[in-house]
Amino acid sequence: MSGKGTSARARGPRGVLRRDRVTGQIAIGLVGVLCVGALVYGVGTASARYKLADVGAWLSAGAKGLVVHANGLAGKVDGKTAVIPQMRGHHIKIVQDGATVLLIDEDTGVVSRIDPSQLKITQSRALGGSALQVVAGAGAAYTVDLAKGAVQQIDPLKLTPIGQAAALTAPLAKAGIDARGTLWVPTPQDGKVVPFQNGRQGTPVTVGRGGDHLALTIAAGAPVVTDGTAATALIVRPEGAQKINLPAPVAKAGDAVKVPEVADGSVVPILGTGGSLYLLDTGVGRVSSIALRMARHQLDAPHVLGPRVYLPDRTTGRLLVFNTDRNAWERPITATRPGGTIEVLVRDHMLWVNDPNGSTALAFDQSGAVRRIQKYDDKIPGGARRPIPAPNPGNGNGNRNNGGGRGPGGSTGANPQNPPNSPNRPAQPPPKKDPTAPDPPTPAASGDNGAVTVRFTPAAQPQGVYPVTRFVLLDQSDRPVTAASPSQFPGTSQGGTFTVRGLACDTTTHMYKVAAEYKGKDNRTAYSPSGEVGATACQAPMAAPVLDATAKNHTASLSWSQVPGYQVTYKVTGPNAPSGRLSGTSTDVGGLTNGAGQTYTYTVTASNGAGETTSAPKSVTLDPAKGSGSYNMHWDDDTNTLIRSEPSPTAGRVGSIPKGYHGAVTVHCQRSGPRYTDTFNSANRSSVIWNQITYNGVTGWISDLFVVTSGSGTDNFSPPLWECT
Repeated sequence: MSGKGTSARARGPRGVLRRDRVTGQIAIGLVGVLCVGALVYGVGTASARYKLADVGAWLSAGAKGLVVHANGLAGKVDGKTAVIPQMRGHHIKIVQDGATVLLIDEDTGVVSRIDPSQLKITQSRALGGSALQVVAGAGAAYTVDLAKGAVQQIDPLKLTPIGQAAALTAPLAKAGIDARGTLWVPTPQDGKVVPFQNGRQGTPVTVGRGGDHLALTIAAGAPVVTDGTAATALIVRPEGAQKINLPAPVAKAGDAVKVPEVADGSVVPILGTGGSLYLLDTGVGRVSSIALRMARHQLDAPHVLGPRVYLPDRTTGRLLVFNTDRNAWERPITATRPGGTIEVLVRDHMLWVNDPNGSTALAFDQSGAVRRIQKYDDKIPGGARRPIPAPNPGNGNGNRNNGGGRGPGGSTGANPQNPPNSPNRPAQPPPKKDPTAPDPPTPAASGDNGAVTVRFTPAAQPQGVYPVTRFVLLDQSDRPVTAASPSQFPGTSQGGTFTVRGLACDTTTHMYKVAAEYKGKDNRTAYSPSGEVGATACQAPMAAPVLDATAKNHTASLSWSQVPGYQVTYKVTGPNAPSGRLSGTSTDVGGLTNGAGQTYTYTVTASNGAGETTSAPKSVTLDPAKGSGSYNMHWDDDTNTLIRSEPSPTAGRVGSIPKGYHGAVTVHCQRSGPRYTDTFNSANRSSVIWNQITYNGVTGWISDLFVVTSGSGTDNFSPPLWECT
């Protein structure tokens, strides 16, 4: 995976956390790769220099032991490596970050670097076992051992370690690098995600409870951690973390959800258990759901590019495409044969789809236009000009999809868009109870301001079905929702919107269906319902509060920016913080101890029923010197004013202020002590307040009677002066 793109490929029962191969097997694999590199490329010889397209991607052609570079704008291959026999049939992961192109053999743990300018492998090292992940982005590269919990920064050119490895609680979830070059590693057993900057481990961020299923997506350059067990998502930003409550059905019984490793924009698509599909817009905190009725289909992690959601369906070998602008499913696109491997990569604002065992790859732009790339084209730079015969299915070369060099559908001459065994039509939903009933519409739901809105698009009805009389919003028990206004029930000619208002802004997920109503047998009213969609009745707060903290006498005065959102309240966290929630944007936290080293740290969390967002921490130091100032003298015309070593009339003398001096002294702070009475003027003038002052370089204590402060002679402290420690 890289900071610009990633691939998603189902591994089947082998899994990413398989037991490591023995050391001898790794060593043999490494020797083989190095030997092949020497034989094919030579050692110490001059090489041709190649210029590849800037908007492109490296794609695996594992069936033939190749790696090719595709030009996304032209829709063709513009470079490839020579054949590497040891790669045939292996699970090869490609990591791309600018000129850094790494090949990870996930079966042996051997990592190789391709020099794009020479189209050749320049380095190869055995860096781990079958649970090895290599991450590159923003000029940094790391290896992450998912099974053992080891994180190691490496030189992306030499593939050698940099510094010491870090040990985290294993097993780990897949890591990623954000736009700032920070590596984020989820540790599900701790319920945290751990950052690494320049190889140094940072402060972990709490995501959920220990043992929760965590999955990381780098969306618009920021880390987003989905907790499938708690049905939440955490967006980590420099200004603070934002937590969003996902609809409860996103993960049933704590199962893991499927998310892309990298999202091109701010929208993270989430495939929940039971076939639920959700779109999390991290920019505004909005979650919407899409009805998905795919009985017993094996679906991989969804991806988003532009207004379209691409959902790989390995059962049919196709991409299911949902257009969010039109709120409708488009015609699916064949990517491989049914049951084949579908790798998806988002890079350079394009979406790449590749079957490593097939001859064709797909490149989509943001408009949805697709270009078909022939990976085995021979008239390109690099590699041998003569094609290498594809291995026969099941011939022992490790071709696990049994597709060899054949195109999708297993036929070398078949049109990949319409293979004979995979009709180019949407995968069928579960059979209808009444075959002549109209097809249900496609709904999507979102919520805000105490309401849930369900948008829908009618299905095109074939001939021979009952006509649709209207569309009806149903609850989970298939009963019409009476809370929706009658004017919100649209007709049959076009789509529309249902809005259910007056809902509580809490964690409740409101689930609905949209049904096509028709007159069925015996002219009775019947419904053809869609799949379920759901949403909370409000959106999570959109931004983190910006917190400001000012030190006062025994007090931290806090204020923060107002966060847009519905029914947003605030919670202050820190020493002596108020226990309840606040509706305003400021509070004073008192009862704190003054002192030059007394520092207190606070955060403010803005939340509603849909989620929360937390400010960056802010600290204050309650140093009494912050309140010091210059004050004039008075009531000292009869005698010199003695400066004492302690705040007491009996303490020793360290200096004096001449009588009649009405000039300024520096007052540092105040303290309560034994009462002092001015016997030279009036027995009624006295005070228990003493001031720590400095006069002519001498620091000590005098009674507050002789200083012009706001509370002089009242037995009270005098703001803005602080109490001394």
